[in-house]
Amino acid sequence: MSASFERLIDGIIDALQIHVVPNSNDDFVRGQVFSAIYALNGLKLAADWKAGPLLEQVRLQDDTFAAVKRLADGMMHPESPAMPRIPSDMSDAAVIEALRDDGDRQLGQLLLWASGADARAVNRDLATEIEQLLRRAICDQLKIELATTPKSMLQQIAGGERDGGVAQG
Repeated sequence: MSASFERLIDGIIDALQIHVVPNSNDDFVRGQVFSAIYALNGLKLAADWKAGPLLEQVRLQDDTFAAVKRLADGMMHPESPAMPRIPSDMSDAAVIEALRDDGDRQLGQLLLWASGADARAVNRDLATEIEQLLRRAICDQLKIELATTPKSMLQQIAGGERDGGVAQG
């Protein structure tokens, strides 16, 4: 997405929030304006959807797989993928998304293993450490996902502010 497109969308949103919303006494019109703002925010995020956030998630997964391999050395555990999974010149978002989704599946299998009786029977402390590592990595990946998700329309309506905050008065 070009910077000018992002500025255009931001300008439209600002105009709606600064000039239309405060000057409208009709709840129906205000609701429609907030719906338009929500749609514009979604459009801005969708237009910006490049391989970047997906690549960041896959790299996070790869770092996690490497850490699990290192920590679980000698323990029988679900197989981790060969690294790196993405060549440095990869930019096809659909292919990267498929790798990310497969990585999610494999992380889930590792988490089930680390939190299960078999891993705990071999080394309870190490299994707990691996489980915590996996849970942190999954949370970090969700933070990346949430950063590319538009704010709730209800949050914007309730707050009346650009980022869904409460209006100051």
